[in-house]
Amino acid sequence: MKVIASDERTAVISKVIELLDPGSFMEMGERVSARYTEFYHPDSVLESDGVVTGYGTINGSLVFVYAQDNEVMGGTFGEQHGRKIVDIYEHALKANAPVIGLLDCAGFRIEEGLDGLYQFAKLYRKQTEASKLIPQIVAVIGQCGGGMSIAAQLADFVYIEKDKGSIFVNPQAVVTNAIGDNPYVEATDDGTFEWAEIVSNIRRVVDILPSSSKFTPDILDVSDADLNRSCDGIEDCLGDARGMLAELSDDGSFIECRSDVDQSMVTAFIRLGGMPVGVVACNEYEGKKRLTAAGCNKAAKMIELCTRFHIPLLTITDTDGYNTDSATEKFLPGAAERMVRALTASDVPKINLVTGSIVGSAYSMMNSKGIGADYVFMWEDANVSIVEPRQATEVIFGKWSSDLEKQFRDTQSSAVALARHGFADKVIAPEDSRKYLIGALQTFVNSR
Repeated sequence: MKVIASDERTAVISKVIELLDPGSFMEMGERVSARYTEFYHPDSVLESDGVVTGYGTINGSLVFVYAQDNEVMGGTFGEQHGRKIVDIYEHALKANAPVIGLLDCAGFRIEEGLDGLYQFAKLYRKQTEASKLIPQIVAVIGQCGGGMSIAAQLADFVYIEKDKGSIFVNPQAVVTNAIGDNPYVEATDDGTFEWAEIVSNIRRVVDILPSSSKFTPDILDVSDADLNRSCDGIEDCLGDARGMLAELSDDGSFIECRSDVDQSMVTAFIRLGGMPVGVVACNEYEGKKRLTAAGCNKAAKMIELCTRFHIPLLTITDTDGYNTDSATEKFLPGAAERMVRALTASDVPKINLVTGSIVGSAYSMMNSKGIGADYVFMWEDANVSIVEPRQATEVIFGKWSSDLEKQFRDTQSSAVALARHGFADKVIAPEDSRKYLIGALQTFVNSR
């Protein structure tokens, strides 16, 4: 078998170089090539075996990278291909550094048979081991099908390159019930972006997360003026989670996670007083403020991520209860259970900011005092009720009037009423939200 040096890797290596700090990329295993097996004995093979691997830095922080190359052996996953990726994971685990993967895989190399499948099993095992210790980020820059789609889902962040990337378990040709005209069967990902946006998102994620669960996140310096900044007009963002995050965060920006998935919940990272904070925020969508199964699953994943990497959690709560469609009835109990379990198991600082109305048992599961919130702040006009206030008034008093409903609100569901019962730590003006959140976070500084 003749080994041929590959000079056709310019495209994928250029993407790796764009992602990393200038001059920092060190390639490993560029001479590795496929070997003879019982089933595989071609006349020649290209070096690299269809995957570029190595390490470099992002904003000065060490990261390990692998990038599948569809120009070399079609980017197919074979024995040596898989071994190179597993080797990168072993280095990253020892170095306590994130792994970033650029995925473009045409599938298994059939000719190598079980040798390739064995390495795939080892990759799954390494990814599962890594999920407890280091961040895993992937960008789907081409095909990501079959077993590789599962590898993508084992990562913490999944970005898909617009018009190029696709995630699927089976090719559409063999799927009996194709889902409309979608280019990929729906998977849990962090959105579809242009390549330049993916580079920016990955660099920002690496910047805000600790490099390992063994370390605590970095706290940046913030000026006194910014620490005490008033969020004037934030009440106008009620129902708009993204607008609220922009008002609360240090620099007016946030890193949204799974932006293409269920819009009833927004999950993101922001900095408050220089501290990284994970956010789960209720969001009004199509005129409704309802909890959905997909939204609860999305929230649970963020909570679990924050717990692993010691990042405080902020929930912003404003919901009229559970969605009422058939999909919610079928899947919400399991999804809600996952979110509740994630919240109760989490030992990171947990703060709940109640900005609007909450109806029903959604209050209990959305980071209430009873479920383990360390601090609960409520806006002055926020309220919590077992059922809609008018219905509650009719049940309690046997009739309804505006005066009776006001009496019910004042004594049972208002922010002040919750504070009197010890369910809220403080009733605050909306514009003071940032100051109180930062102050609460600073009480945990010694827990780091």
